[in-house]
Amino acid sequence: MNLAPPIPKYTLEELQQIYELSIQQSNQILDKFKGEKHSIDKFLRRCNRRGG
Repeated sequence: MNLAPPIPKYTLEELQQIYELSIQQSNQILDKFKGEKHSIDKFLRRCNRRGG
């Protein structure tokens, strides 16, 4: 019996809208992190700091 809550995941469209990414970039990130919101948010926050 699995008692762990489901892991929130992004869809391709959500990722594109929230982070203003291309389809290709969104797809690569979804594949890399298996859509997990927490991991993607953490990764993209770090990327945005470097770019600024």
